[in-house]
Amino acid sequence: MKLWKLSGILLIGTGILHTIVGLIIGWGVLGEIVKEGIFNTVGTQYDRNAAVWFLLCGIFWVLIGQFMHLYVKERQQPIPRFIGWYFLIIGILGVFISPVSGFWLFIPQALIIIYADTIFTYNPRN
Repeated sequence: MKLWKLSGILLIGTGILHTIVGLIIGWGVLGEIVKEGIFNTVGTQYDRNAAVWFLLCGIFWVLIGQFMHLYVKERQQPIPRFIGWYFLIIGILGVFISPVSGFWLFIPQALIIIYADTIFTYNPRN
């Protein structure tokens, strides 16, 4: 199996994990937002902004992952390498800024995309 065929699935998994962590960490803050009626309840409050953006980023990664999965499935070719380079930059900068985070998950995904036709091809018969 070629690992690059899992690029979208890996990003979907990252997005789901991100969303679950966001719900767990931000449960109290999100509850306050819901109790206040959701509309216009975030304002400039840092904790509320952080909780909402954390969830939205997770959902965004799922959306991009689904797009990537459909791209691979329909074209039967790897994701363009420039996407991998962006993922690598995001991963490295994120780990540098916040070492105890999930940004490191982008690094292996980036390498799978960048080196799709080389080292990341798995063939159990060899």
